[in-house]
Amino acid sequence: MLNTLLNWQTEVSELPVTSADTFADGKTGLVIVDMVNGFLTEGVLSSPRSASVLPAVEKLLKMANEYQMPVVAFADCHEPDCIEFQSFPPHCIRGTSESEIAESLQQIGGYLKIEKNSTNGFLTPEFRKFLTNHPELDKIIVCGVCTDICVMQFALTLKTYCNQSERNLNIILPVNAVETYDAPNHNADLCGMMALQFMAQAGITLTKEID
Repeated sequence: MLNTLLNWQTEVSELPVTSADTFADGKTGLVIVDMVNGFLTEGVLSSPRSASVLPAVEKLLKMANEYQMPVVAFADCHEPDCIEFQSFPPHCIRGTSESEIAESLQQIGGYLKIEKNSTNGFLTPEFRKFLTNHPELDKIIVCGVCTDICVMQFALTLKTYCNQSERNLNIILPVNAVETYDAPNHNADLCGMMALQFMAQAGITLTKEID
């Protein structure tokens, strides 16, 4: 298994760079997952590793605005008695700065903010409405944190939903714009690499970066 993962790590490092011009056709959307202060800079679930992808996400958002792409930015946002806190420590409480999208992304703007109360943003009614309202989309770029939790759950659910509904939608994941965290019993390198493999096996397109 370890040899397989090492080989996969080599494959990921050799992924091609995708030209930004590929997405200038008016048929691409961008989804930013949980680039909120509570996962980047403050609170019990914040991580320098997660914060490290902020420049790559900023670049993608600027590209999306340049090409007039529709953009969704998910923001984890919970009530103080949220059931999710049975599994994770309290984080991103509504009305606190932890639940706010990173200031640099707010300054760029151009996105629809969707608050989510679970790890899987696809389950929000607002995202399903977004998907229905944009039938022209045949590509969605996904970026953000955490690779093996919120990003993977969203991407896999979107993929299986499209399979079920016979919608030909290419989900594209630039690996330089996703990251996860280190913690006891959660090795970021291992968990992140396994998540990338799961997504690739499900038919999600991995690329080194979009430039």
